[in-house]
Amino acid sequence: MRKTRRIVAGMAVLSLTAAACWYHNRKVGVLEAINPAYWVRRWQGDDLYDTSTNRLLHGNRELKEVAITIDDGPHNGTGDQILDILKREDAKATFFVVGVNMKRHPDLVKRMLADGHEVANHTFTHFRLSTLRPDQMRREINDNDILFYRITGRHLNLLRPPGVNYNPVVSKVARDLGYETILVNVVSKDFDDQTPDYIVDRTLRRTENGSIILLHDDRMSTVMALPRIIQGLRESGYKLVTVSEMLAHLPKPVLVQSNPRAFGERTQLAAHKVGDSGPSRLAQ
Repeated sequence: MRKTRRIVAGMAVLSLTAAACWYHNRKVGVLEAINPAYWVRRWQGDDLYDTSTNRLLHGNRELKEVAITIDDGPHNGTGDQILDILKREDAKATFFVVGVNMKRHPDLVKRMLADGHEVANHTFTHFRLSTLRPDQMRREINDNDILFYRITGRHLNLLRPPGVNYNPVVSKVARDLGYETILVNVVSKDFDDQTPDYIVDRTLRRTENGSIILLHDDRMSTVMALPRIIQGLRESGYKLVTVSEMLAHLPKPVLVQSNPRAFGERTQLAAHKVGDSGPSRLAQ
């Protein structure tokens, strides 16, 4: 009996140790790992892009490339240093910008484009879209695009809901407005006042082919971690791409022009003021 208990206890310890190691180094979320439907979708190749909602969940797993995405900017003092680092490292990123911050720092927005980066929509005020009415969701998304157009003469066509928080209504509104919704699968936790060492280690451990990496514009810890993240990714053989490039490299490519001057020949910017809840893209 004692021997049986010792065997059971030993197996339990081994299981817990294995689980802890998996959790520490996991590249798949807990809920995904225990969900058979996720593995079926992954086996079928449907875990990368959801055509019903225009959502990018993950890049091509067969390509050794990743996308660095940087949320919540632009901020002076940290955002400009991030741009300096990216320029020095000859690395491109996709910036998900917030309207109220663009309004304060339009020169940083212009520099993002001038340096060859991609700029995407993170709403005007950073309110959680899932808590808003559909007309308020549209206003948050549209107002950001309108301001970006006034600053740069270009448009936003990639969206990340603040907090990566969305529901079916958010997805429908985003798709109706012509956006690709971009999710995340490597969360650096730089928003959680972590040390640069922690951010670097967590990011590199969880990165795999096709990872979409989330960093933030307003943290000095991110500024300190970013050069090491880029170096570590490259030492592991990863190529850094923008989100639109990642979409184009999917097994079933999704072609999105990065920051277009117009949304095709049949669309134009509406002549309405910021705050109008109507669509900013009107058929001619």
